[in-house]
Amino acid sequence: MTHIVVIGAGPVGTSLALALLRAGLDVTLCEQAESLPADPRAATLQPPTLEMLDALGSGAAIRAKGLKAPVFQFRDRASDSIIAEFDYGLLEGETPHPFALQCEQFKVADTNAEAIEALRPGTLRLGTAVTGFAQDGDGVDVTLSTGETLRADYLVGCDGGRSATRKGLGIAFEGFTYEERFLVLTTPHDFFARDFRVRNYVLDPSQWCALFKVPHDGPPGLWRIVFPAPAADSGTDALSDAYVSAQMLGLEPALGLADITHRNIYAVNQRVAAAFRKGRVFLAGDAAHVNNPLGGLGMNSGIHDAVNLADKIARAVADPGKAETLFGAYDAERRQIAKEYVQAQTIQNKKRLEARTPEQQAAARAELQGTCADPARHKAWVMNASLLTGLRQLEDQGRKAP
Repeated sequence: MTHIVVIGAGPVGTSLALALLRAGLDVTLCEQAESLPADPRAATLQPPTLEMLDALGSGAAIRAKGLKAPVFQFRDRASDSIIAEFDYGLLEGETPHPFALQCEQFKVADTNAEAIEALRPGTLRLGTAVTGFAQDGDGVDVTLSTGETLRADYLVGCDGGRSATRKGLGIAFEGFTYEERFLVLTTPHDFFARDFRVRNYVLDPSQWCALFKVPHDGPPGLWRIVFPAPAADSGTDALSDAYVSAQMLGLEPALGLADITHRNIYAVNQRVAAAFRKGRVFLAGDAAHVNNPLGGLGMNSGIHDAVNLADKIARAVADPGKAETLFGAYDAERRQIAKEYVQAQTIQNKKRLEARTPEQQAAARAELQGTCADPARHKAWVMNASLLTGLRQLEDQGRKAP
């Protein structure tokens, strides 16, 4: 039986392993941590991702753990006015799930892992790191921290933005790192009282923010707020009470430091690997592409990588003569989506929120309002924002291919 080793048991790695198992292939899913990572950073699932999770058999359980977000909102921070609201309901008939779902990424991974263990006990190996690999024309020798060496037909690195797999392949991670960082604050404060939606983007030239709700441990849930923060070498302590208070004051004067349950800061990159595959070793998820979180696309595109690659591997096993063509298509298709949709959208989302000059600010508001007011443009905008447009384009390309 064809054997695939997958590195990393986050939402991407578990989705890939589950898809491969559903295709009847043998999988070893290695996670270096002793327990599944509890990183809550990514939390938005787009409609096509929900469809893919349904096909994997974990979708219903994940939806039960999430919070539906049928509308997302753009607001002006200075005036506290609503600029535009975009409605996923316009996707009715395009997808069985015309809404986004707020569900922390560790819940996605946990639910997938439960399905994996129910399907094939022993597939997930916690506390097991991949310490090295070497490939030849017939397979890949994978060295584990346990001292074992596994012989696999294929190896897939779903091991994050600092991917040892990508580095081991010598593949460049092309792009840039923003000079500013992102500050994330978490609070139970109820923003629904001010007519915020589950997902919100607030425009301001210096204190823009993204604000969204996550289910956490159940009602009432928590709110996460993403603010810009100075560069690490700026001399400003962006985690200090003074800096945090200044950010909150411009958004919600009623918020106090006691209302903040968690604060974190991190660097943000926009990067895409120069290749998503070398020989029998592949990259997926953050190992292949990273982006800022404005738009909720990173985890989604990673899961889309996983589903696409699992399909390509299964088809290559069924028809080995087409393996090179299929694997070349994975690299081309997913790099195209990463560059033309995910990178382009997230960069534009940030530029829109932080528009500096009065002219730029007026243009951003006019573009949002004009798009929202026109039903055709409104639907097209949501189709693109949910990644449905990119996926449909790939489907069309596949039908036209010889």
